[in-house]
Amino acid sequence: MNDDRNQTEYTQFYGGFPYKSYDQILAEKRWRNRYRCGCFVLVLIICAGLALLTALILFSTRSIREEEDAPDGSSQDGVTVQSADGDSGIVVRDVRGVVRKCSESVVGIMTETYRNFSQSSAGSGFIISENGYIVTNNHVISGGDSITVALENGDNYVAYVIGADEYTDIAVLKIEADGLAAIELGDSDAVEVGEAAVAIGNPTGQLMGTVTTGVISGVNRNIMVDNNIMTLLQTDAAINAGNSGGPLINERGQVVGVVSAKLSSAAYEGLGFAIPINTVRPIVEELIENGYVSGRPLVGISGRNISIMAAAFSGLPQGILVDRVEPSSDAYTQGIQTGDVIVGVNGERVTGLSSAVSQRNQFKAGDTLTLSVYRKGKVYDVEIVLIEQADLAENYNF
Repeated sequence: MNDDRNQTEYTQFYGGFPYKSYDQILAEKRWRNRYRCGCFVLVLIICAGLALLTALILFSTRSIREEEDAPDGSSQDGVTVQSADGDSGIVVRDVRGVVRKCSESVVGIMTETYRNFSQSSAGSGFIISENGYIVTNNHVISGGDSITVALENGDNYVAYVIGADEYTDIAVLKIEADGLAAIELGDSDAVEVGEAAVAIGNPTGQLMGTVTTGVISGVNRNIMVDNNIMTLLQTDAAINAGNSGGPLINERGQVVGVVSAKLSSAAYEGLGFAIPINTVRPIVEELIENGYVSGRPLVGISGRNISIMAAAFSGLPQGILVDRVEPSSDAYTQGIQTGDVIVGVNGERVTGLSSAVSQRNQFKAGDTLTLSVYRKGKVYDVEIVLIEQADLAENYNF
């Protein structure tokens, strides 16, 4: 009865608006709250599912792309990179496949010199043919009276020099052996900064087969080495004394460079350099065929740099002080003599051997070159015909 009276009174005040009791209002409020919570949970579940699906799609796409980009056989013979400690950022570079493929092709080289008293030096090299041709650096074997090659299995062989080229710092040795494991040569022009680099060598001359890894840090680096500007590959793989002449290897187990130099200082570290294999290949072919590199130009002079301080002290201009002239050269015929100072090549001012050699190397044996020569306060231009380096028994640096 009360409900009817309440409904009547409610209708008088509120018209046709539906009447609801307090319990009904509370029930509806509870239902709306449950509905909102249910919708919110459903949205969360849908978002989580979409995120998981997106992650799975991205992971699958990345895996497929990596498999497509990876070189053939890289899982067995190449470089594998994997996380070592969860999210710590530590990365392990697994090069066991490269080492298995290449290590028996890498040799240690011991050079003995007996001229004054017995001296020895150590280096590395790598086998390029089954019948015993070996590539190394010229500076590893230069001046040696005896050369010994040590294979990975411990066998030692006496080696003799097939040919050496001081300018490119490349030499070819030969040992009397057959059935050797020849290493595969790659394409250094295809090398990119950031790709994996592996060095195998004989650091200290006592740690045969040492493996160090890193990346290609730079390409086409112009570095001054023994008064020659060489275009080299740069790597942060650890290079130590005894690594010279050894191979720098890519992730496919192919040689892309010959380890040649390391810059060492308290101010920097991790600067190793290698001669690109595309530079080495034609040199090696000529050394095997001729014993020397044909057509290499030479003025026929040995000289030394006059520094700014030495020039100011002696009253001479900066340039190359001539110490010796090859008697069979055109430079000798044209009257260049000891004590002259070369200050220009083909009209270009030169202040030392590096710039003069760069100018000279733009020509070949038989070409004519103009030297600007300072003598007794005057500068004379002298035209000379370049000779071939291989024609001379003695070494000249210009």
